[in-house]
Amino acid sequence: MPIWMIITEWAARLILVLLVGLSIWSIQIILDRRTFFKKLLLDTPNKDWDVVIKNHTPKDAEQSLWKQALARMSAHTSVQAVDRTFETFLEEKNTFVTKGLSVLGTLGSTAPFIGLLGTVLGIIKAFGDLSLNASNTNQVMFALAEALILTGVGLAVAIPAVVAFNYFQKKRMEWQGRLSSMKN
Repeated sequence: MPIWMIITEWAARLILVLLVGLSIWSIQIILDRRTFFKKLLLDTPNKDWDVVIKNHTPKDAEQSLWKQALARMSAHTSVQAVDRTFETFLEEKNTFVTKGLSVLGTLGSTAPFIGLLGTVLGIIKAFGDLSLNASNTNQVMFALAEALILTGVGLAVAIPAVVAFNYFQKKRMEWQGRLSSMKN
């Protein structure tokens, strides 16, 4: 077997291993963010801002993000100062709240192409097998099936990542909306 066929075969297999690793990473992020947003939204009340301020104690600020926001904003009396403090708080905490979401978005958009690259390499290898050993069609069919599996794995990584990315973006916006509605 020529060296180029060996290289393409192993490159396709390495892509499969890469996709499995990316899938595990994606699942870990999804589970982490699911737990985070569930707790975040449970801890954020749907009450009027005035009611929340009346029931606020300084030790609450250590418990959750919305209570941290409350602690910062309750120190101000003017509406403009509260608005500025609120916007600054959201900007500061945005990195924490969106942790891992950019990875999910990137995986969702690139994993199909990584799988497609593996498919192309597998098809090249299958045609190489066909040119060397035209009588053994089983070997060629196996190589083609192996190549197409890489596209399926790429899609299997991408689809949950895109769905989770959109879901968690919606949850982030819901949390920010709750804080905004409490503030107004």
